Amino acid sequence: MPLEDAARAACVSREFLRSWRRYPRLALREGTLALTDKRYREHVTESYFVNKIDHILKNRSHIVLKAFILHLYPCPNMDASYIDKWLQFALRPGIEELAFEMSSLKRRVKYNFPCSLLSVGCCKSLTSLHLCGVHITGEELGHFVSNCDALVQLVISVCNYITCFRVPGILWHLEHFNVRECQKLRVIDINAPKLSNFVCWDDLPQQISLGAAVKNITMIGSKPNMICYARAKLPFFMPTVETLTVESHCEKVKTPMMSSKFLNLKYLDIYLMDGSELYRNDHFCLVSFLDASPALETFVLRVATDDSLRPDSILRHLDGPQLHLRQMPECLHKNLKNVMISRFTSAKSLIELTRHIVQNALALEWLTLDTAGGCASRTSAKTDKCQHMCKDGLREARKAMEAVRRYIEGIVLPSTNFNVLEPCSQCECEGHNCSQCGYQEPIF
Repeated sequence: MPLEDAARAACVSREFLRSWRRYPRLALREGTLALTDKRYREHVTESYFVNKIDHILKNRSHIVLKAFILHLYPCPNMDASYIDKWLQFALRPGIEELAFEMSSLKRRVKYNFPCSLLSVGCCKSLTSLHLCGVHITGEELGHFVSNCDALVQLVISVCNYITCFRVPGILWHLEHFNVRECQKLRVIDINAPKLSNFVCWDDLPQQISLGAAVKNITMIGSKPNMICYARAKLPFFMPTVETLTVESHCEKVKTPMMSSKFLNLKYLDIYLMDGSELYRNDHFCLVSFLDASPALETFVLRVATDDSLRPDSILRHLDGPQLHLRQMPECLHKNLKNVMISRFTSAKSLIELTRHIVQNALALEWLTLDTAGGCASRTSAKTDKCQHMCKDGLREARKAMEAVRRYIEGIVLPSTNFNVLEPCSQCECEGHNCSQCGYQEPIF
């Protein structure tokens, strides 16, 4: 390299190094510490790790950090004194984000987080807080959060010492609140006027007050009957919800018809995970949600089944006695415009649900029935191509297409954009818009 070019490159390198040292966000992960190679990572010693982090922090001692992210997976049994020192370096006035993670599976001893470091001066600028597996009581958490004047996002997961979470004062800036697998949590009492997104894993607490008309709610359940639970309880806890997502791993009972209403609900997304109990689930009972949502505009149903034949296929009744299809009289869905059912099958109850929607949603603009779950759900991370469906999966998709032709296609209004998506010939189409199988991302 010519001397002039080498000098210019050196200047650029020094300028980049100076600017990096002034950067207020510091993330110490395996990637940033050059520990991504597994063969090399296995030989990393604690002293090497300590020296590397100490060197980085020493060069940034004059910088006020806004974010400090520390992942200790390569050395899960790091001496607690080093961790305390690094946290003390980061937790100073001006910090907005702190993420500290270590391997709970490999660590032989517990680490006691030095709560004294979380001074009021530090809390004032903190905007995001995520506690996972932390041994903290509801009273301690409430007192700490009450001093976080700038807090925007709060995530509490697997904190099983919390039974009652009350926050004195008002959380003026809190917008996102996520509660996950806190088994003993029974009471939530906070006042967050700007709260717009609430995510709850498993059951809602027995008493819940958020101090806001929450519009976006996500409920994810590892316990059975999450959909039934959401239909029965949510209208009383969160009557102002506008966007609702419910994910259930198993439904053993039917969702009941009830008098309670979701008067403001406009977007409903239901995700049914696969399981043996799913075949006993009656998809038609989801009419209860539609009947309770007079303002509903978009309904998305995702059925995550395996590639197997449906034992409750509607086509099994063709050679038997006259087929009876259930209907719900006087159940018009005047505002429903967009409907998408992913992994559409020939299940009799699913055909009945779809027919009900078509016959009662007179303003329906888009109806998409995806018999293969979309190319994106079967793509391989290495090739970015669809993986092959098994023979039973392809047979079920063809049966679903046949059921659509027999029972649905003829009753769809001409004004409705009706799309039926099927697998490509070899399930190897690329991207989300495939010319072979016709799969396209729903517009809504």
